[in-house]
Amino acid sequence: MDVVDGFLFLVILLEIIACLMGVVLLSFVYAVLSRTKNRMIRFGLPALVMAAGFVLFMPGDAPMLLVGALISVVPMAVLIPPFVFSGWFGEGVRFTRILICGILVSVIGAFLPFFLVWSGLSMVPAIYWHTPLSNGLVYLCVIALDVGLAAMVYRGLKWGGIRYPGRISE
Repeated sequence: MDVVDGFLFLVILLEIIACLMGVVLLSFVYAVLSRTKNRMIRFGLPALVMAAGFVLFMPGDAPMLLVGALISVVPMAVLIPPFVFSGWFGEGVRFTRILICGILVSVIGAFLPFFLVWSGLSMVPAIYWHTPLSNGLVYLCVIALDVGLAAMVYRGLKWGGIRYPGRISE
């Protein structure tokens, strides 16, 4: 094993550990959100967890910020469609479906740091300077991407059919 293989092994191991930590966080936040009907808590708690993740991982570089996003952004992005937009995705989405969606989005999110380095985007000066603004923009893009991916997984697997208000379903 040479240095490159060892580094790649460490990055993959770090991403697996981050995904497992994200699953644990997902289960804790799901337990809180499933017991409340207050819409402000259903929106505020995921936003608070994502903000805390940004504060924790902001000093790092962009690829490490993306690995940190596997811990805080992916679980909350998976919880946003069924709890915040419950009128579109149904009221009772079971935890097993949320967990499967979280694992699928985590697998896709695990490739983002590799894509960032492979594409050369990590060498763009606005990204590699590690300023709060550049890391914040990367983090906001990851949030939007993960929420969109979670919604597409829910819709693609037909777990929560969109119910349009006032429309009679056939």
